[in-house]
Amino acid sequence: MKFKLPVSLLLTGILSGSLIGCSSSSDNGTNGVAENSDVTTNEMYWVAPERIACQGIVPMQCLVVNQVIDGKSSEWQLFYNDIAGFEFVPGSFYKLSVAKSEVANPAADASSLSYTLISEVDKTPRHYASHTMLTENRKWNLKQLVGLGGVDPLILEKPANITISGDRLSGFSGCNNMFGQVQYLFEDEKLQNTLLKLGPVGSTLMACADPNANAVEQKLQQALGVVNAIQVQWPFLNMYQNDELMIQFVAEDWD
Repeated sequence: MKFKLPVSLLLTGILSGSLIGCSSSSDNGTNGVAENSDVTTNEMYWVAPERIACQGIVPMQCLVVNQVIDGKSSEWQLFYNDIAGFEFVPGSFYKLSVAKSEVANPAADASSLSYTLISEVDKTPRHYASHTMLTENRKWNLKQLVGLGGVDPLILEKPANITISGDRLSGFSGCNNMFGQVQYLFEDEKLQNTLLKLGPVGSTLMACADPNANAVEQKLQQALGVVNAIQVQWPFLNMYQNDELMIQFVAEDWD
């Protein structure tokens, strides 16, 4: 599955590019801060595990960042600048302390802002909320699924379900057990702050005699291949592709 941001966030990132910067930083001077910088502030950012193709002055690969303000994450947006001293390796969320400097006299085609790494605070392939509902002993039963037409997933003799915990996904898709890997997950209270990438979903190969169960199984596995954001609104677990709700589960233990 290709890494995607919700459409609204891509627009936010593009529109904010002029604020974040459109090219590489200037040469750094003493203590890593640009020599011709005017005002410097310290900021905190989460950096997503993959770059995204973006358009600055020329086509480029942008970092995707989420600024932490007063201890709370904000929105993911495209980052059109470099962070001096930061070596990005795909596959992990980074939490960085960064010095942002206003460049007094930038070149005509250069950014008016420069960024320098102060410290790498955290690095992890998955970031779960402190009180996550996604635990190995919680099963989420399928409640609704896009593309099913008149098939109601609640009528199945055994409900399709999923469990997400750590780097593992497991469950039952209607006729077969399924399993997969959570390649990365950033969980937060707000939809716009979550990012999700699942690996390929595998399953057992039992024949599916019930046409309703077969329809649910095929659509569920397809949908899991494209979702890229989640939101837990107890007792529901919602999965989205960009801004579209694709799958809704309900916690088996909610009542």
